[in-house]
Amino acid sequence: MRKLLILIVLVGAVYQGWQHFGKAGSYSGNSDASAAEISALAATVRPEDVVMYSTTECPYCAQAKGWLNQNGFAFTECNMSNESHCENEFKSYGANGTPFLVVRRGDKTHYMKDGFDSDEFIAALRS
Repeated sequence: MRKLLILIVLVGAVYQGWQHFGKAGSYSGNSDASAAEISALAATVRPEDVVMYSTTECPYCAQAKGWLNQNGFAFTECNMSNESHCENEFKSYGANGTPFLVVRRGDKTHYMKDGFDSDEFIAALRS
């Protein structure tokens, strides 16, 4: 009985992860941008253009950082587990979940409040 309960919990966790990350564009590379376009866009991004608020324990933060690094995007990480000022900044934005990204492009600022989504991220950089 205990093994069945553990199996049910694991299946539920996998399903929840699929719901969060399996949707088009989240981390799957389903963006309408080609790899060459993403690489060219990444070359124009400076670390101060993208700030990711994260925590050490956040698996979604690790996945977002992996995608950004894999695609060559510069960014600044503000880890609330290590730096108290990061938590203060995070709260000042009214954010409530991690990863929370602030994407600055020219005179525009985009707040990714619903976690990281590669399509949303690329669209924010294109605008």
